[in-house]
Amino acid sequence: MQEKLVYLDTSSLAKRYIAERGSEVVDKAYGESEAGRLRVAFSIWNIGEAIGVFDRYRARGLISDDEFRRARADLVSESLKLSRLDSLSLLPITSQSLAVSWGLVSKHHIYAADALQISSAEEADANLFLAADRRLLEAASAEGLRAVNVETDTDEALRGVS
Repeated sequence: MQEKLVYLDTSSLAKRYIAERGSEVVDKAYGESEAGRLRVAFSIWNIGEAIGVFDRYRARGLISDDEFRRARADLVSESLKLSRLDSLSLLPITSQSLAVSWGLVSKHHIYAADALQISSAEEADANLFLAADRRLLEAASAEGLRAVNVETDTDEALRGVS
């Protein structure tokens, strides 16, 4: 049986560290991963992009400076912890995933960073792709990934990580 691998795009990954709609799905995925029942996966790119999300929240006054620092530190420390447990697939940006992403940009009319999420998930052979961006999810589905919106399809997403 193939290992269950759940890919988190940046919109879902950030929900682990900033409580908002869909956070319970990502929290469940992390709990299952820590227990060894599945592996979460994301690209090394997502870490920098998530820190950028935290910074935008801070700039807009949605989180404090302390909450920003805590979110950033928790993201890094939890990623290291799950890596040590072999419960996280921290994916590199490979030349193959980059080249595939370029074609996805024009095929689906999405941002290059979003296309990289799809190509990375495909390269990792993810069983489930979690995000909160409708256009990204549509493109991921069109590429054959099982793509679920953590904000609007919470029950399906929770079943997927259980």
